[in-house]
Amino acid sequence: MQRGSAFNRDKLLKLLGLFDEALTELMAMRNLDREQLISSRDRYAMEQLFYRIGMVSIDICFHIASALSMRVPDTYRDCFVVLMEAGVIEGDLGRRMEELAGLRNFIAHIYWDIDYGMLYDFLERLEPLEGFREAVLAFLEKVNGKNG
Repeated sequence: MQRGSAFNRDKLLKLLGLFDEALTELMAMRNLDREQLISSRDRYAMEQLFYRIGMVSIDICFHIASALSMRVPDTYRDCFVVLMEAGVIEGDLGRRMEELAGLRNFIAHIYWDIDYGMLYDFLERLEPLEGFREAVLAFLEKVNGKNG
């Protein structure tokens, strides 16, 4: 998406649907025994769900930043800084989402040395993802109010 391109509500809703699917699956994994999960094939599903929710969050972030004609983020992490600067997300949430971008980068680039115990620990810290979802919905409501 180019800087300042038109806002695409349907695209954002589709991305939010993918986000919700991954978040629901990750939340369900919290109920699984740690040792059983990290020693089974399900650990690969957990890895891919974290990668997917990270990428979808980044796609959402870039879409909103572009629609608001904000500066072009330098990195995936920086995209969440841009949303903080725009007032779409608050500082603490933005920093937590930056961590998710870092986790996504770790999975993407150091996949041969994944610490599945560390990933399992992230299952206990999904609240920022729920907060991000709420911020995106609030952004949608605000945009709909301006266009409706």
